[in-house]
Amino acid sequence: MNGAYKEYAIRFLPDEIRYLLIGESPPFTPSQENLRYFYNYKSRSGRQILLSSVSFSFLDKKFYSKRDNREVYLEELMKEGVFLLDATYEPINQIKDKKLRRSEIISAYPQLKKNINDLPMKEGAKILLIHRNVIEAIGGALREDFANYKIYDIAFPRYHNDEEFKSRIKRVVEK
Repeated sequence: MNGAYKEYAIRFLPDEIRYLLIGESPPFTPSQENLRYFYNYKSRSGRQILLSSVSFSFLDKKFYSKRDNREVYLEELMKEGVFLLDATYEPINQIKDKKLRRSEIISAYPQLKKNINDLPMKEGAKILLIHRNVIEAIGGALREDFANYKIYDIAFPRYHNDEEFKSRIKRVVEK
């Protein structure tokens, strides 16, 4: 995590992380002025599938980007001990070749590992892998390197406030 991504994320870093979500990467943004990023609380971008589904799952509240205050939802997630890291901070969502995307994730793994080790993880915290490419590329390495945490394959939500995504998260929370 670096630059603007770190600036935004650090603001919502819990004192103790109970649920660490690992996504693929921030989405490509043509302009840094309206950076499309989970923690960009200033953004008014309408495409916030992950935030809406994560909020729905952990807070049981539906987030609507055109109506709701992003910062309030991010603060509530922080209070619940939820934090998101991306496997890479190079936006790779526009790379169509899955093998190439996964190779980018594998290349970024040493930095992700360091980022995780630097976090205030609560004993017994759960790590949720929030993208199929993350699961396939580094799921095994994460399970080996972080064997003291339970790691769950969740996959990305298909739409805003995804009920199936919520049920997968709820099963993890209830364990």
